[in-house]
Amino acid sequence: MVILFDIDGTLIDHDGAERVAVEILRRKLGLAEAPEAFLARWHVVLERHYDRYLAGELTLQGQRRERFREAVDASLTDEAADRLSDAYLADYLDVCQPYPDVASCLSELAAYPKGVISNGERSQQQYKLERAGIAGCFGPLILSAECGMAKPSRGIFELACREMGAAPSEAVYVGDRRDIDAEAAQSAGLRGVWLDRAGMGGAGIPQIRTLAELPALIHR
Repeated sequence: MVILFDIDGTLIDHDGAERVAVEILRRKLGLAEAPEAFLARWHVVLERHYDRYLAGELTLQGQRRERFREAVDASLTDEAADRLSDAYLADYLDVCQPYPDVASCLSELAAYPKGVISNGERSQQQYKLERAGIAGCFGPLILSAECGMAKPSRGIFELACREMGAAPSEAVYVGDRRDIDAEAAQSAGLRGVWLDRAGMGGAGIPQIRTLAELPALIHR
């Protein structure tokens, strides 16, 4: 058996880092909007354009530009949007941290080959894993920006299995999104596990609340 992981929201506390970076952005821009209101609007804008990326309507960089145009200034040129995006990403990466349950989980699962599937770019995702001190725990990093496929595409899961030398039925995939992680993995023939950190609940798919529960599930 091999185990594949998502990164953001699963291994790395994306929401915590995002909250800090968005507030830095709001202050840099001198926006009068209240912090919680701007963060809430940021999330709405992010989801809208990220869904367009998943649908193949925008590139990864293109969805970032559109996000900044809608959230900050519709008249931003590509170059201006890229500068804002680069500054935001630098602040975001500076505060990325692993969840407290990550190290012990990976230690308990040390005997299993492990890899990563992530909708992202290597420069950022590799950095997060290295900063967290866990990069050495994983073999292949299958990244949407490199392979031209993004979750929930069946192809990205199949590619990861080939890279791990395993059939889909021999692979477990763990992610914090029920739809594009656990359900998409199951549709591709893997054993999808939903890491439901928010406690949303729901039937029909294996789920855990923390990574501390994953070793027992794997061993079963």
